[in-house]
Formats: sequence, C-alpha cells, structure tokens
Amino acid sequence: MSVEEDTHRTRTTSYGWMIQQIARRLNQSMEERLAPHGLNLQQFAVMMTVLEFDGLTQTEIGARFSMPPYAISRAIDHLEKAGFVARRQHPTSRRAFTVHATQGGSALAPSLHDIVNDVNAELTAPLTTAQREQLGALLQKLI
Repeated sequence: MSVEEDTHRTRTTSYGWMIQQIARRLNQSMEERLAPHGLNLQQFAVMMTVLEFDGLTQTEIGARFSMPPYAISRAIDHLEKAGFVARRQHPTSRRAFTVHATQGGSALAPSLHDIVNDVNAELTAPLTTAQREQLGALLQKLI
C-alpha cells in the first residue's frame, strides 16, 4: 500500500475526522435554519441553556460551553436586543445578573426544538430506526 493510500485510509477511518465532518454538516444546517430567526449557533446554544435552566448567571451559562466570556456576553446581548432574554439583578450579588427567557424567548422555543429535530432527522435519514437509536445510545455512552 502506498503512503497516499495508507494516509487516505487512516484519515477516512479516523473517528475524529468522521465526527468533524458530521459536526461541520450539522453546524452548516443549523446556521441556515437559525438565520431566519436572527440567530447563530452560539446564540442558539445560549438560548437553549436559558430555556432549560432559567435564571442562571452569565458565568454559569459560560461554564456550560467552551466559549470565552466575551462570546457569551455578546450572545446574551444579542438575545436581549432581540427580546428573547432579560437580565435581572442577582438576588445576593450586586455585580451579577441572572438571565431569564422572556415571553418572546419562550415562544421561540418550539421553533428551536423543531429545527433540532429536523436537522437530526436529515442527518440520520439513511439509518433505520434501530440504527438511529443505537447511534444515540453510543453517542450518549461516549459523552
């Protein structure tokens, strides 16, 4: 086997390479579907966190992601300007604010859930139901 063939085989059977390819496709598809809502992936991730864990501080939201604090702040600023979240003074800290979903943010939730479900369905369309379940179980195990 030539170096080129061996390199190709190594690359295309690498779990990291395969996961990166899938992640790239997922990200692109998500970005396309989020755009009509005025959101990007970072803002989506923050919004989903606020919807699931209403009342976290910005620091607590940031701890859930590998995004720098300035990126979390920008995402929250955007979501606040769009009317999806509101900052409130923290009950015990004068320097901290908690982040809460507004009515507009809560109303957006079903659309966000639909986007995730549609993207997942598209990605796994070539798989049988059993294979989809197995994939989900395997990914959960790796996580």
